[in-house]
Amino acid sequence: MTYNECVDYILSIPKFADKLGTDNLNRILSIMDHPERSYPVIHVAGTNGKGSTCSYLASILKEKSKRVGIFTSPHLIRLNERIRVNDTLIADDEFTEIFCEVMEYIELAEKRGISHPSFFEFVFLMSTLYFRRKKVDYAIFETGMGGRLDATNVVDPILCIITSVGMDHMQYLGNTLEEIASEKAGIIKKDVPVVFFDRKDAATGVIAKYCEKTGAILHLVEKKQYNLLKITKKTIDFSFQSVYYRYDSLQIKKTALYQIENAVLAVRAYELLWDMIKDHDISHDVISRDFIHIDLDKICSGLYNMTWPGRMQCVADRIYVDGAHNEEAIKAFCHTLEVLFPDEQKVLLFAVSKDKDYKRMIEHLGRIDFDEIILVRYSSDRSAELDVVESTFKEVFRHLSVSEITAFDDIRTGFEYAKAHVEDRLLFCVGSLYLVGDLLNILGV
Repeated sequence: MTYNECVDYILSIPKFADKLGTDNLNRILSIMDHPERSYPVIHVAGTNGKGSTCSYLASILKEKSKRVGIFTSPHLIRLNERIRVNDTLIADDEFTEIFCEVMEYIELAEKRGISHPSFFEFVFLMSTLYFRRKKVDYAIFETGMGGRLDATNVVDPILCIITSVGMDHMQYLGNTLEEIASEKAGIIKKDVPVVFFDRKDAATGVIAKYCEKTGAILHLVEKKQYNLLKITKKTIDFSFQSVYYRYDSLQIKKTALYQIENAVLAVRAYELLWDMIKDHDISHDVISRDFIHIDLDKICSGLYNMTWPGRMQCVADRIYVDGAHNEEAIKAFCHTLEVLFPDEQKVLLFAVSKDKDYKRMIEHLGRIDFDEIILVRYSSDRSAELDVVESTFKEVFRHLSVSEITAFDDIRTGFEYAKAHVEDRLLFCVGSLYLVGDLLNILGV
């Protein structure tokens, strides 16, 4: 099969496959000789910030000359984005080879009465094989949604990270913060340390209870442990007081303020790795007893060198895209605008999925004084109907002095209109990762 044929096959899977569940997925992995057990695994769950946290941690480990496999989702433009080693995406020819190998195992599994895996499960299986082929020192697996029933929950990690718990995917995960936290907490394993960002809400109690039940040691990171120092044209500078170490001069590239939280989670996870290696019987030659010590230069360079597309990314002069796609993320997006761009005139380009609580998202956007609002539909059939979104905006913004709300059914036409109306203002494109992917594709970024 060609690369394009492989991609087309994977994208067609949801039409005829249901999720297998971890028991059946484990049976396929057994046929594959469990590639996911051939390297130490870090498992990451959460509502927002998972991909960024994975990338910050991987970037620090790369500075220590470690080869790190990273499995994330969703992709913005190409499927290859979901599987990479350090900064390198899986190449098309390797993608095709791994696809064919997985297909052989699936055919064997089907002969034993195991159903065809779902889209997400298929790509996950590909990643486990690819990381084994590449002989990675570590693999970081990001959950797709939730945690307890997620395909990635077949891994046996040495460390779990839970980035945040917010109201998203309620139709699958539950209608309260406690219910959603329980699903995220499903990745917690017996005696495996957990790093979690404590927002002092109901989720913390749920995570703590799961850790106590499983004997996992909970390592909390709190907002009071870091301080924003300054914002320059290129960087966000901050300090971080960890348990045993104080970092007075950390930097990330100028991006969304919420990335500070993801960065400190990665630093705390990095600190814990050495203790966890000592506490686990991991027979990997790649792990030496002097692997990790707190090396400030490596941490600083790892954080600063990390790039993660679609998160307050400047894609062209005065044009930013951000993948905020739920209430928690939109709140963080608005906070970034209030702090980093308080005086600039702003134009909003917005699209959202129909299964999101977009009224609450729009209510938070009402905090920002936008000169103009441009609504579009992205290419996926998940995009919310324009007339419904437009009426919601008009209801929420009816008391605000927005000059105009314009809607376009075609994303390219809407974006071209938006670019033409930016002038000396800033254009912010937000509401969905699908929107970001479409815009990056249009721009050729």
